[in-house]
Amino acid sequence: MFLVVSWASQSLIMDSESEDSFELSSNSGNSSNAGDGSGVSIIDLTRSQALNLYVSHAFSTWNARGYEFATILFTASAYPDTLVAAALRMIIVYFAMILLSGSVGRWVQHSPNRLRTLLSTIICNRGSVIVGSFFWILILSQEDLVGREATFVLPKNALLKGLGFTVAVTFGIIERLSASGNLISMERDWVVTVAAPAGRPYDLTHLNAVMRRIDLVCKLISPILIAAVISVLGSIRLGVVFTGLTSLLCIPIEVFSAKRVWNSSPLLQAPRAMPPSEPPLTQTTPTPWLAKTRQYTHGFELYFSTTVWIPSVALALLHFNMLTWRATFITYLINAGYSLNIITLARALGSLFEITSTVITPRGIVYMGKAHHHANSSSMDERDEAEVGLIGSDHGGNRDVETIIGLQRLGLWGMSWQLVNTFPVVLSLWMISSQSDPSEGLSTFARGITGIASKQTSPNVGWSIVLFSFLAFSRLGVWIFDLTTQQLTQTLVAQHQRSSFAGTENSVVNIFELLGASAAIAFPRTEQYRWLALASLMTVIVSWIMYAFWVRRERGHLVHWEKLAQGFCSSGRNW
Repeated sequence: MFLVVSWASQSLIMDSESEDSFELSSNSGNSSNAGDGSGVSIIDLTRSQALNLYVSHAFSTWNARGYEFATILFTASAYPDTLVAAALRMIIVYFAMILLSGSVGRWVQHSPNRLRTLLSTIICNRGSVIVGSFFWILILSQEDLVGREATFVLPKNALLKGLGFTVAVTFGIIERLSASGNLISMERDWVVTVAAPAGRPYDLTHLNAVMRRIDLVCKLISPILIAAVISVLGSIRLGVVFTGLTSLLCIPIEVFSAKRVWNSSPLLQAPRAMPPSEPPLTQTTPTPWLAKTRQYTHGFELYFSTTVWIPSVALALLHFNMLTWRATFITYLINAGYSLNIITLARALGSLFEITSTVITPRGIVYMGKAHHHANSSSMDERDEAEVGLIGSDHGGNRDVETIIGLQRLGLWGMSWQLVNTFPVVLSLWMISSQSDPSEGLSTFARGITGIASKQTSPNVGWSIVLFSFLAFSRLGVWIFDLTTQQLTQTLVAQHQRSSFAGTENSVVNIFELLGASAAIAFPRTEQYRWLALASLMTVIVSWIMYAFWVRRERGHLVHWEKLAQGFCSSGRNW
């Protein structure tokens, strides 16, 4: 864990030093936060503040990623002969996130004290993990799971096991909601508030990239560490203890780091700008239930009234994608004949491309934001952007026009890169699925109809290389699109709506997560996974169309065809 924080912070320092050699200083006249109306003097984020910000975020992400993976192992160990418990747990959690994420976002938005809000999410998150771990211990200590020879054994009791599982899932929901609140508070409030002006060290683009880099490194290493601890200790129950103790030990470090950032930042200490008060309830909403329903729908009304709901939904659509390293895809690969070593290696390769996206994105935004990099007629770009209202707009946060243009362009390139690489992934999956039985061809249910029980063969090496290579390539585009869309929502959503928007956005994401889990349950057989892959391709296409439509609407064009024609003509003359 400390290696992750050290690596991320060192990469931050090296990047910032390469961008600018001067030391950070007071800059009240040029800050992106100057318009927040707080009346405090604006001071650029210092290296020490940035490091403490990353340490706090790293420990939160480490625990969230670790517990997310650990609960999969705990559930599989508690119910080893069925996938019903794992599927049920996922569906319950997704439903809870859909219903309650908007409320979490509104709570963050209406909390006047930023430090108290963040610390509440930390304590609630760690407490739910610790209490949940206690119930997982009770579940996994029944004698049918550990045997009579174990040191601590409880008699087998299906009723108590079910009750314990229910309580563990309940605290798992609390853990997910508090982790979501922590992320909203950090990404949509703290980071946007303390970010330096565009082009300077520790600007919003740079902070987003490094924090996402930390997230992806934790996503890679934290599950590996938990699996290694369980393997070395030879006990899933000791893995539960390790998970609970890790959460307990991380609390003081995370709290201390967050307090140091807050204590040294007048911007964070200033009272938060409160959203406009909502109209009082009328007689048409006399009951609390109707009031809650109205509040819930109001969150979606606010979400869809913003200028960035289309890219947000386009990103959320990708969470339906079955061609990601989720439990269903890993299960399919195992059933298709791949070893765990091959799967682990392929997943690590994909993670390297994901981490690479955090290095490419900041530089790509700057490059794509400069009109002269795209042709020799930059005035045309400036005229187009002025016509769609980007120049001179006042969305709050970073108002830099070049940054907005760079985000739009790079996001489209990232989405296009993912789409192009998804086609060979789907093709390879179809070929690998059809090779298991020559009589099957491209027919979906031929094996079930003929009743042939063919011997499983090893997947074709050539198609396997295509599958894992292009899958890894696609992850680069996914996270470039994710980072650019995140900054667009940070930038183009009003300050008093950011957290509420993020909460509703999380609900939309979980809707597609739920649809993905339901689709996997509806098509559970290995030979049916090709159809899930095809459905995933369709969602990527729809996502690309939505985002391209939005960019076309905002910028007035996708591609300057006349510039492209000029480029081809000049190339032909040179040739």
